[in-house]
Amino acid sequence: MMISNLKYSILGLCLMFAVSCDSILEVDVPDNLVHDEFWQNRDQVHASLMGMYSSMHSALNAYHVWGDVRSSLYAPGSGDSYTGSYGQFMQHDIYPNNGLLSWSSVYRSIAIINSFIKNAPAAVDNDITLRPEELRTMMGEAYALRALNYFYLVRAFKDVPILDEPYESDNQQFDLTVSPEAEVLDFLEADLERALRDAPTTFDDVAHRYGRITKNAVRALWADVKLWRNDYEGCLDLCQELDAQYASSLVDPLSWYTIFNPGNSPESIFEYQYGQLGPGSPLYNWFASFSRANSNGEKYLANATNVQLNSQELLYPPVLPEYETSDTIRLKSYAMTSNGTVSNGFGSALEVYKFLGAAPYQRSYRAANDRTANYIFYRYRDVLFMKAEAYAMMNQYAEAEQMINIVREHCNIPLLTPGESGEGPEFMARLLMEREFELGFEGKEWFAAVRIGRRPGYENVLIEKAATNNSLGKSFQVIRARLLDQESWFLPYHRTEVENNPQLEQKPFYRNK
Repeated sequence: MMISNLKYSILGLCLMFAVSCDSILEVDVPDNLVHDEFWQNRDQVHASLMGMYSSMHSALNAYHVWGDVRSSLYAPGSGDSYTGSYGQFMQHDIYPNNGLLSWSSVYRSIAIINSFIKNAPAAVDNDITLRPEELRTMMGEAYALRALNYFYLVRAFKDVPILDEPYESDNQQFDLTVSPEAEVLDFLEADLERALRDAPTTFDDVAHRYGRITKNAVRALWADVKLWRNDYEGCLDLCQELDAQYASSLVDPLSWYTIFNPGNSPESIFEYQYGQLGPGSPLYNWFASFSRANSNGEKYLANATNVQLNSQELLYPPVLPEYETSDTIRLKSYAMTSNGTVSNGFGSALEVYKFLGAAPYQRSYRAANDRTANYIFYRYRDVLFMKAEAYAMMNQYAEAEQMINIVREHCNIPLLTPGESGEGPEFMARLLMEREFELGFEGKEWFAAVRIGRRPGYENVLIEKAATNNSLGKSFQVIRARLLDQESWFLPYHRTEVENNPQLEQKPFYRNK
């Protein structure tokens, strides 16, 4: 982890943010403790900055479940994930008592950031070694991280409370009503405007260069927000700045696996850093089976039926010898997935290898002291797919196919011929599959499907994809019926939050569940 002063980091987190797991609205911080004892010097400010990043570790499971697990690529693991909370997500039948709905870890991270934004500037007056320009770049990081947290919340729940004040007193009241989606998006875009102005351009240290907020990380996040809001020109404008740096940085086809091991590839924009210090990466235990020294068994497997159907019949015919598909890099055995199927009681499934392997294209799993795969938030190929989507929605399909072909070229895949991808919903269905094979299991493909499906005339793109070959054996018609109301694409508020906060009302779609 990027913590340079462990003592101050632990002290700062313990003093400032003792927040209950049951509700984001409970506080247990003595009056004036933060102001009187903490914000006194540069070391404490830097420790709090690192605390903002550290707090994201506890929110990663929420980020991942909300953003990805309803994707058609997922199958239940051989552990107990299919019997309860995770299974509800995979079969699109989610109840308000599902523990995975808890947003406490995300609002806890926001609370840490709020305290930094309010209190860090005071340290400039107390410590001359903290230069105003250094504080300004730190503030840019803070605003971007707050926007990232709110972007996860709004994509998962749509309407959410906006909390922009820190927990500093046990007399504060934080029973907040939800704000409409558009208002939350306006709020986080204002944060991103500040962040782009003030965030650092880059860092000399490799872990900081890829693991802390930079101007390019802000651009990637903001382009994603613009695309969510159907502001296609705004998305492309931000991506243009990223093209200037990353267009020549894509790794060559045979180096594709270096994106995940060792990570921090030249095309990386922002990824959560794991290493020898701090908490271990959760990715190994999410995707590794009992036989890989994972005592609980994997949470997730790949839906083998959809992987093979999509690749062989729709994307990359004909299949080449000794490959699952004619994609000779990503879907070769022991690249994205391992060789052979895994039994999980519901049908064929594949182990997700991309986060587990020490080397590609062969059976070579990470040693116990090397299970440090980073969690990738943004990399340049994601940006290329954003551009493809934006161009297509502007009826510029030639440019959209060009973006996809850049990715294909760097995976040794035959390029799309002009017009091969179709137009309208046909193009978007293909784009989602293209995204899944490059970005699968990286935490954002359900969000991408929702973003596309919400546009008039594109509803069936999400429904058809999510309802086909359900990994828990539910019929197409059952899943389709559950998804016909777009409110089902967003999550209910956790029952405990509704009970604890009189200002929070359950969504009508979920009130009788």
